[in-house]
Amino acid sequence: MSTIRPPTVCGLFKPGHTPHWIQVDKAVNDNEHEPSPGLFIQSRMDGNVVIQVNDQELLLWNHQPERIDEAVLAWGRAISFQPRWGLLWVPSEIGRFAFCVVKASGHHEPCPSRPPTGTPTELLKSAGGFSVRGDQLRESKLSLNVKRSRPS
Repeated sequence: MSTIRPPTVCGLFKPGHTPHWIQVDKAVNDNEHEPSPGLFIQSRMDGNVVIQVNDQELLLWNHQPERIDEAVLAWGRAISFQPRWGLLWVPSEIGRFAFCVVKASGHHEPCPSRPPTGTPTELLKSAGGFSVRGDQLRESKLSLNVKRSRPS
C-alpha cells in the first residue's frame, strides 16, 4: 500500500480546492443526486484530471492532482463522481476520499501563496467559505454581522 500525502490546505473552499465539511455532508446525504461510478484515466501536472463516467470522458480540475493520483494508485482505478456537489470520490481502506473538482474548461483559481484571512464575511467572499471550531469562534469573538429582521 502506498502512502497518500495529507491534503494541501490552501485556505480556499472554492470549486477545485478543499471540500468544505458542509459540502461533503450534504453530498453524503443527497439521495436524489448520488455519485455515479466511473474510472480514473489520468491526472496531469496542470491540475487537470480525466475520468470516465457513463462511457463519457470528463476533464476536471483539482488543485492537488498528484494526491488524487496517489489515492487512485493505492486503491485501484474505480472512482465515483457526484457533479451536483462537485465531488470526486476515491475508495480507501477506511471509506473514501473526497476531492472537490470543477470542469477544467470553467473558471478555477490557483491556490493563494498564503491562506486568506479576515472576518467571516470577508472569508466567504475571498475564500469561498471558512470553518472554525465553536470554541475558536467564541474565543476570537468573531461576528457574522448578520442583519436580523424584526417581526412586523
